[in-house]
Amino acid sequence: MEHVGEPKDPLHENDPVTELYGRTKHGGIIFRIMDAGGPTDDREDYVEDAVAEINRSKSLCFKANMTDPTDPSYRQYLEQLFLRKLDDVTILTPFYCDMGIRVRLGSKVFINDNVHLIAGGGIEIQDGVLIAPRVCIATVNHDENDRRRFFTYHKVIIRKNAWICTNATICPGVTIGENSIVAAGAVVTRDVPDNVIAGGNPAAVIRRLDPDGSFRRKPQ
Repeated sequence: MEHVGEPKDPLHENDPVTELYGRTKHGGIIFRIMDAGGPTDDREDYVEDAVAEINRSKSLCFKANMTDPTDPSYRQYLEQLFLRKLDDVTILTPFYCDMGIRVRLGSKVFINDNVHLIAGGGIEIQDGVLIAPRVCIATVNHDENDRRRFFTYHKVIIRKNAWICTNATICPGVTIGENSIVAAGAVVTRDVPDNVIAGGNPAAVIRRLDPDGSFRRKPQ
């Protein structure tokens, strides 16, 4: 199914993230390898660019998390993290993201507290998405045999108006369909289609949602 109006690819020639890649010590080679799925080799010099981005992101998350959550100034650190204004996005702290430049946020996104984004493979969160507390979105895998040296990457996409409930885990390479709900505690290892509720470990479709998505209050 084609989805119109999706965010541009992270390596689009006019994308500001691409410009940032070009200013890194090794020209952002590792991020292009990540976009291709890897593997990356921990012995290679290009890993320095990833380490620098991890340190930048962790430092900004620390500053945001150490600011009083009622003080709106904490948002400035998250804006630096994602390289965009967040006037149309709500993120509650504490919040954790290891690579801010690998995350794309749409408008009217709401992210509750204690969410973890392991973002090396790329995370795209489209317009209107709701993410509940303690959700983990992972995009990186260790090699099954050489677990400390080689890593692979697969992008996660959460499409418009999806709702990810408390303590859910989204595994590398998964796409969550438009308007769909991932139930609390689910472990999602494969794509979830549009307009369904999915839950369990591993997650499976439980039922379809009302096609018009409306909430019908029972008559009194």
